[in-house]
Amino acid sequence: MREILFRGKAINRDPDRDCRTNYKNGDWVYGLITKPYDERFPKLPAEMRNTDGISGIEVDYKTIGMWAGKLDYEGNHIFENDILQDVDTKEYVVVQWFPEHSSFMVWRVAINKIAFLYSFLDSEYKKLKVVGNIYDNPELIEK
Repeated sequence: MREILFRGKAINRDPDRDCRTNYKNGDWVYGLITKPYDERFPKLPAEMRNTDGISGIEVDYKTIGMWAGKLDYEGNHIFENDILQDVDTKEYVVVQWFPEHSSFMVWRVAINKIAFLYSFLDSEYKKLKVVGNIYDNPELIEK
């Protein structure tokens, strides 16, 4: 059976409001999307249920990303919009979903090319580890 997992950054629209969890603005929430509202619904936040089963956690829809179904060199989950680095070559790649290919792919930053994530990870010479993401560490991929 395939595990489905998402993550998104917690938001707190009203700092004076009591919240059901201890998530602070900007904390990562891991779990399932329960209300996938986006820019079409500006007054409604997207919501997630975390892995402990707590629901109603408001998240920024722009930061929601799906687990790519693979682990990095050190056993960490690889999510959409993660930045990976090759342990040997120090090359950076960004994991992205390409709907036209119905696949997760990697953008190879240095050479500005894309490759299929699964074939890229399965290459014998690739030892990739998650070193950040485009939201928390954009400086890793800025040219």
